[in-house]
Amino acid sequence: MRIEISSKPHSEMRYETAGDWRWENDVLVIDVVHDNMPSEDHQFLIALHELVEAFLCLKRGISQAQVDQFDMNWEGGTEEEPGDDPRAPYGKEHRFAMLIEHLIAHELGIRPYGTVR
Repeated sequence: MRIEISSKPHSEMRYETAGDWRWENDVLVIDVVHDNMPSEDHQFLIALHELVEAFLCLKRGISQAQVDQFDMNWEGGTEEEPGDDPRAPYGKEHRFAMLIEHLIAHELGIRPYGTVR
C-alpha cells in the first residue's frame, strides 16, 4: 500500500468537505483543504483523521463506494458532518478517527479544538 496526502483548494474537493479519502488501485489518496485552515497543524489533523478512518474502513469491509454514496448524498441535519450521522455506514470508524484527531490536537496545544461527543 502507498499513501499520498495532498492539500488543495476547497473548490477542487470532490464534495463539500475539509478532508477526503479514496482508493486509486492500491494507493490511498487523501486530500485536505488548505484554504481557510488556521495552520498546517490543522491540515495535519484532518489528514490523520482521514488516514485512520480509511484504514479502519478497509479492515472492516466498508467500501469507498459505501462511504462516497453516503457522504455525497448527505443532506445535513443536526450533525456537523456526514460521519456523525447515526445512519453513516462508517460512523464507528469516523468517531474513532475523531478521537485520535482530538488527542493529537491536544498534544499540539490546539485549544479549543471542537467537541467530541
